[in-house]
Amino acid sequence: MKKAYFIYLHIGYWLILWLKEFLFGFQTYNLNDLSFATIVSTLSVKLIVLFFSVCIFYANFLVLVPKLVRTKKIILYIVALFILFSLLAPIHKYVYATLLPQKFGWYSYVYIDKLNFWLSFQTLLFENYVYIFFSIAISYVGEYFETQKKQQELEKEQAITELAYLKSQINPHFLFNTLNDIYSLTYQKAEMAPEAVLKLSELLRYMLKESNDRFASVEREINYLKNVVELFEIGQKGSAYIDLEINGDYKNKKIAPLILINFIENAFKHGIVSDPKNPVRIKLYINESDFDFEVFNKKNKDYKDKTGGIGLTNVQRRLALIYPDRHKLEIIDENDTFTVHLNIENI
Repeated sequence: MKKAYFIYLHIGYWLILWLKEFLFGFQTYNLNDLSFATIVSTLSVKLIVLFFSVCIFYANFLVLVPKLVRTKKIILYIVALFILFSLLAPIHKYVYATLLPQKFGWYSYVYIDKLNFWLSFQTLLFENYVYIFFSIAISYVGEYFETQKKQQELEKEQAITELAYLKSQINPHFLFNTLNDIYSLTYQKAEMAPEAVLKLSELLRYMLKESNDRFASVEREINYLKNVVELFEIGQKGSAYIDLEINGDYKNKKIAPLILINFIENAFKHGIVSDPKNPVRIKLYINESDFDFEVFNKKNKDYKDKTGGIGLTNVQRRLALIYPDRHKLEIIDENDTFTVHLNIENI
């Protein structure tokens, strides 16, 4: 609860209580004899009477409970309560025995001639013990919600930090692989080298600009994936067979940027890309609410490097953080083929 709302709630409670006491105060008056002065007098009396409850409640709520009860100093807490009531008892005696009768002509149910320190002490305790327990309960409830709020904020900050860390790993990972391909092209003085550099600049522009946001447009993410595929095909000098199929209306749709690239890189790195009968298949379908993505490749059993970098572990963690309970990732690792199917709901 916001601090302002909390303050308004407290003010509202005491105003309602004041109004209740004010209305009950008219039981001692003849309604035919009511006047403006009577109303003002009754309001003033009830406000003064309410003063003791307010003092006891907030002294306990703001000072005694945080300082003593929460720190398990129960004996000191009881002593402090005794001191609090002892300080208020003389004021209570003066108000009920002198101020209210003389100033407002108002008498309590307590006989004035018998009102002394101990009777005032007992009266205060009897009339306000509920506020003692009430303030303790509110203090602990408020502490619970404050702890929950801080925990949620901490988890959110940790998630943001972790996402930033995971994204920072993606950029160098792809960049180094691509630069290696471009280096080979330039070393061989291939005609496709300038086009590859241009494609890489477009990729870097997207990675630096869009990936800093939590979500990017699906249209730009698809263009990014197309550039990745085309850049890979350039690096393979036309020997790569990749079927990229995109269906559905993806206008005005949002997705976490760079969430799909690891699946495609994994297929390029560990799959057979030079077999025209078994090309790498990348399918993407978007409807009104769901996002379906699938990558299929034949396994390259001659590939010995098992170090996949951040790979699938990275993207699985990002999906869990960004789309909790809204995605389904299915990885089918068979003897000769590897398939990844990802569905994201309510994109």
